[in-house]
Amino acid sequence: MVVSKVMVILNLMGLVVCRSVPVNGRCGPQGRINITIFAFMNQWIAVSLLILGVSAPLQGQSVRYNLEQCIEQALKQNIDVQLSMLTESQAELSMNQAKSGFAPDLSASAGQFYQSGRSIDRFTNQFVQSTIGSNNFQLQGSVLIYGGGQTQNNFKQAKSNWLASQADLDAVKLSVILQVSGAYVQCLQSQEAENSAQNAASASQAQLERGQILFDAGGSNRGVLLGLKAQHANDLATLTAAQNNKNVALQNLKQLIRLPQNQVLEPVTESLGNIEAPFPYSAQQLVDSILYKRPDYRAAKYRLASAEFGLRSAKGALLPTLSLGGNLNTVYSDNAKNVDGVNLAGFSPIGRVQGTNEIVEAPKFDYQMSTIDFGEQVKNNFGQSLGVNLNVPIYSGMQRQNQVKSADVTVMRAKLNLDRIEQTVQNEVLSAYNNYQNAEKRYAANKESHELQKQNEQYVKQRLDAGAASFFEYQVAYANAQSAYQNFISAKYERAFRRIVLEFYLSPNVNPNAVAPEMPSLDK
Repeated sequence: MVVSKVMVILNLMGLVVCRSVPVNGRCGPQGRINITIFAFMNQWIAVSLLILGVSAPLQGQSVRYNLEQCIEQALKQNIDVQLSMLTESQAELSMNQAKSGFAPDLSASAGQFYQSGRSIDRFTNQFVQSTIGSNNFQLQGSVLIYGGGQTQNNFKQAKSNWLASQADLDAVKLSVILQVSGAYVQCLQSQEAENSAQNAASASQAQLERGQILFDAGGSNRGVLLGLKAQHANDLATLTAAQNNKNVALQNLKQLIRLPQNQVLEPVTESLGNIEAPFPYSAQQLVDSILYKRPDYRAAKYRLASAEFGLRSAKGALLPTLSLGGNLNTVYSDNAKNVDGVNLAGFSPIGRVQGTNEIVEAPKFDYQMSTIDFGEQVKNNFGQSLGVNLNVPIYSGMQRQNQVKSADVTVMRAKLNLDRIEQTVQNEVLSAYNNYQNAEKRYAANKESHELQKQNEQYVKQRLDAGAASFFEYQVAYANAQSAYQNFISAKYERAFRRIVLEFYLSPNVNPNAVAPEMPSLDK
């Protein structure tokens, strides 16, 4: 098999072995030698093609997925799910950042400084030209005692946003699950339609062969034979359409679960459950039970809570804030000296006595000094402070007041969005329930039609075999039976999918522990 694949590719590329028809009048050992040399010079091409021929079956081998595996594959690979997961992670980081606002603010600093130029010597009180090095160390902290509730409300707002992002992720997952389920049911329907069309084509093929034998033996006329050929051609056309619909359904499912294009997918035929049992809930019961289970509705409620916490935080910015702060600091300088000894170095004139004009001299000393040790300086220069700071906002260009108004508008928008989603959910649920009711009626009608048309086909077939009915009557009965069966298949799978939608709405199975958030009251 691998060799044949390589030979086909070689033929397509022009690397063919000499055929029986001579090329330029020459076809023999010399011609074969030329081609052999050419192939040897391009042996890397042959090796590459051989590798491709070996690996192709591995890349294109089929996989069998059931509905659960398809959903799992889609949830892992879907881009919208991955983006929503990143958004949820960012919201969690924001919540953790807001939580850190409850902790005290603590910071430490250390510095190395050099001062060069003129300075006053504290021992001689004279200007000196020198370079002085120093170190500063400081530890300071503060804790907010009262901040108008901004820290608490900011954390609650961030937490509500995080919960809303989780609900958004559940909504995206639920949407993917419904899409994959619909595509999977469509694949099962197209597979059964293809099997039905294949059986019909095989049956018409057998009838055509039997009719051809009868016609050749003189047992039937040409009109009957042409009718059989037309029926078989029509069944083949139906089979082609069914195969095309199956390919389209499979391609749609592969795109949803993001399988490679060269991967062959074979959906596992699963039971559709007891679709004969009536749905146990009414439309109003569905609305009452589904509303708080819908992730998009939960997300809207969380966002309303977030907006109200944001309004509280904005109002808290109008209130005074009280904080407690402390500071520890010390300093080291290489200009801090200890006097180790003093020697009299002589006298120096400093002036004259008025009247006698005698010279006044002052003693001149030499100091033996050493830099004070680092640890001693740090200990001696250690300082500490503790204080309370009260900040009262008076005027900030109406900035805080405008933030309160903006937060109030955000709350109103969140309420309207919640009302809109609630109405959308109700309409969607009622529409899904009505679609299921219609699908149920369509299924019952098409099931009865299929059974009756099948009985009618068998009855006309018996009459045709007995010579009591014409072949045209049988063709009509056969076509009606096939059409009724196709309609029955479509109605059966549509009813199954409509029921799957309702059951997903009742129990999304995305985050079963999620509950509706309690809304904060602004009057507290």
